[in-house]
Amino acid sequence: MEPITCKNAYYVKLGRNGVWEDSSIKKSILRIGWSKQTLSDINKGRWDIIQKQLEDEIPDKGTATRDCRALRMLCESTAEDIWITFHASHLWWCKVAEPRMLEDKLSKYRKVDYWHCHDIFGTPLLTNQIPGRIAKVQGFRGTICKVKEVEELTRLINRQYSSEFVAIRHSRDDLYRHVETGLRRLHWKDFETLVDLLFRATGWRRVSVLGENMKYLDIELEEPINREMYQVQVKSSAMLRDFQEYAKKFQGEKYRKLFFVVHTPDKKLIEMPNQKENPVQLVLPRRLAEMVVDLGMVGWLLNKIR
Repeated sequence: MEPITCKNAYYVKLGRNGVWEDSSIKKSILRIGWSKQTLSDINKGRWDIIQKQLEDEIPDKGTATRDCRALRMLCESTAEDIWITFHASHLWWCKVAEPRMLEDKLSKYRKVDYWHCHDIFGTPLLTNQIPGRIAKVQGFRGTICKVKEVEELTRLINRQYSSEFVAIRHSRDDLYRHVETGLRRLHWKDFETLVDLLFRATGWRRVSVLGENMKYLDIELEEPINREMYQVQVKSSAMLRDFQEYAKKFQGEKYRKLFFVVHTPDKKLIEMPNQKENPVQLVLPRRLAEMVVDLGMVGWLLNKIR
């Protein structure tokens, strides 16, 4: 997709409790209520008449005025605007197409180009991964409201990162590289302890004694929810043939996976395909460095390599 531009941004709630979300998205339309207002009055912009009708329907004049303004926003919106809603844990966005309001047996609606739940590069716009200043609009109790964060929403859809995001990501990548180098300075016993701490920090339980003399096994873990068992083999340095030897010895009928963890692999081991579905999983220095940073173990590492 080409980058989008946006003059205005609006949020719409597709029916009470989201009752029209699924049908609107599938049919590329934007459904609304306002059942007592005529299609003729809406399309001809008779806002004084509509305002009076809403005041007769709604005791609170301020609410009637907001409803009239919201309806007018939708009617006068053009393809320069972005409309968003939330459905199935995603942010969805579209632009209006047909300039007129239409109506069927269910409700009034406007046609849209297409409802998208991903950015222009195809990455899903998961609700829990978008900026809170945009996600908060879900709490709006009315049907339609203007979204103030137009620039932020446009950047989100175009996947154009803020300068702060870029700076922090570069700093984090530098930290990953330094941690990866620092791992190679660990004594083998400290490295084994670090791997144990990392796996247990994710919530897994160690059921074997660390450092126990078990052939082809350094750590035995249990995933506490499903009670599945995992093995971990820790190596300071290793070659491809070392990995292959441990893979042959892995007892797949009892354990879900074997993690082969190494901080100094040879070139052939680095270049070996490492697919997630394989029962024997290779954990290389870069992934280890990410775990150390993400799980808060940088301080521990610093104490061991000072």
